[in-house]
Formats: sequence, C-alpha cells, structure tokens
Amino acid sequence: MKKRLVIFFLAAAMVLGGCENKNSKLYKKGIEALEQKDYVTSIAMLEGAVKAGDRLAESYRSLGIAYLKSQEYDKAKEAFKSSLSSMKHKDAEFSRDVMYYEAETCVQAGDLDGAIEICTNIQEEKVDADALFLRGRAYFLQKNYEQAKVDFDAAVETKESYQLCLDIYELYQESSMKADGDRYLEAAVKIEPKTTEDYYNIGCAYYYLEEQDEAVKAFSKAMKDGSSAAMEMLGEVYLSNGQNDKAKALFSSYLSTDGFAAAANNGLALCALAENDTDSALSYIEEGLKTAEDSDRENLLFNQIVSYEKRADFDTAKSLMADFLAAYPENTAAQRENTFRSHILTAAYINRAHSSVG
Repeated sequence: MKKRLVIFFLAAAMVLGGCENKNSKLYKKGIEALEQKDYVTSIAMLEGAVKAGDRLAESYRSLGIAYLKSQEYDKAKEAFKSSLSSMKHKDAEFSRDVMYYEAETCVQAGDLDGAIEICTNIQEEKVDADALFLRGRAYFLQKNYEQAKVDFDAAVETKESYQLCLDIYELYQESSMKADGDRYLEAAVKIEPKTTEDYYNIGCAYYYLEEQDEAVKAFSKAMKDGSSAAMEMLGEVYLSNGQNDKAKALFSSYLSTDGFAAAANNGLALCALAENDTDSALSYIEEGLKTAEDSDRENLLFNQIVSYEKRADFDTAKSLMADFLAAYPENTAAQRENTFRSHILTAAYINRAHSSVG
C-alpha cells in the first residue's frame, strides 16, 4: 500500500484549522509520537488537542491514523469523519486524503463494501490512482478478480509508479496467482529509473520476474548510491542462487560502512540461517540491533524470531512474536508466520501428548 503523508505542512494546517494557539504543543507532540510509532502517546496527545479545539481537522485526521495503526478501527472511522466535518475551509486534497484513510480502515476492518463506496466517492471529483488501487484491493479480497483487474489497470494507467505495480503484484503473489501479477511487474520495468529508490524498486521487479542479471545491475546501481536495502536484496539474489559465500562476502564488506552496518548484520544472519547456524545468526542479529533503526530493526527482530523457531525454542519465539506484532501490527509476513507457528505448536503438543499416553 502506498504510504500517504502523515503530516501536512504548517501552511496547510493554518488554512484548515486556523492560526496556531497555545495548545499547539499537544498537537505537535502527538505528531512526533505518531512519526515514532508511539501510538499510545500519540493518541493521548491528539485527544488532548481535540479537547482543546486545536487544529481540529488535522488533529482528528492524525488521531484517526494513530487509531488505525493501533487496530482500533471503529475509533479510527469516527475520527476521520470528525476530521472531514471539522474543516473550516474546503480543501479537496485534504478531503481525499482523509477519505482514503477511512477507506483503508474499512479494508483492514473487513468492511470491503464500505471501502468500495468511499473510493468511488473519491473518484467523483478527480481520478485518484491510490483510491483506484485501494478499491481494486477491496474487490480482490472479495474475490471479484475481474473488477479488481479493471481498477488495477486504471491505476497503473493513471500514474507511473514502481511501488504501485509492486503492491498489485504482491496481492496476486500472496494469493498464489503470481502469473496474473507478473504483468504489473512487466509494466514496472518499462518505467525509466531516475532515482536511487527507482533503481531499487526496478531491481525488485526484475528479481520477482526471475531476471537475475537485470536485478543485479539495478541493485548494484542503487547500492552505490547509498541504498542499504539494495545491498540486502543483492545479497538475497546471491542466496537464492545458492551463492552463500558471495552473499557473505558482500555483507561483510559493508559492516563498517556508515548506514549499512545493521542491514549487513541482518544479511549475515540470513546467511547463517541458510547454513542452519542459529548461534551465529543470533549473534549477528544482536550486533545489528545496536545500531538498527526503522525497517532494519524490524527485519532484525523478525529474523530473531525465525532463528529461535529454527532451533525449536518455540517458547522464546512465541514471546518475541507477541512483542513484535504489538510493535509492527501491519507486518503481514509476521502474521502469516504466527499462524504457521501456531499450527506447528499445536501439532507438536498433540504429538507430545500421544507420546506421554504411549
């Protein structure tokens, strides 16, 4: 899913909510906490801002996002509706943004018809690629694949975006419909890369299309421009080809490079896991966590869980998974792993019980 802007510029805030007042510190603290993914603090600060009447439209919007991230969907919907009704001046872009978040809340809450209706309303004034994608996603989840394809195709035609194409592909791939999703990867590789992020994204598209040589070229270019994510993906290409030594050499060469250490340690942990060396994997993860931030930290913590599962320490894995899902509730890979782990544990306990009876 495309990341929407969490923060609007101060000028927009003043247009929507009036001039800054003495209670603005609550709003600012709420926004800072939201950026840091501290949703408990963010909700407390933004609820205070709402009670103080500070920038109501924006405060309600940000409060809705915090509730959404906390999976409190009913409260999120209410906050987004309050944001729209609190606008002092009409602003079409702001309205579309809030409606998009409301639709996303509906999708996550399972109200797919509600999401479709809101996305359709967004389209009334202006064609919006993100809303087309989200409506297509809702249709897809309803297994209305024909209508989903119509919206996905329209979204791709409306806006050239690697991320949009990759998001659509991932929906198909996760539903065991990779062949149907490949056409969106093929659309992605036709876009001319201009930025470091572009080279990383087109590298991902080539990787999923199994065009390894092109993927290596794109990741190498992004890596030289400072992308640690591209370095990780390049190593993953090597690992997928069974070139573990080449992957280890790559990751090791970046251990002392500023901004790359956490990702490099995560890569080395993956190499160790590929060799069933969980002790080394956990050691690399521990070292990486010392400097990790944002997505690097999330990746390391997830692979820490995988390491404990691989060594059959399911109690530790279960405890770490609970903490991980609380911190990263939107991590679908972790959700799938948690479901899989629950099935494995259930089978293990049943076998243990049978052994005890025998």
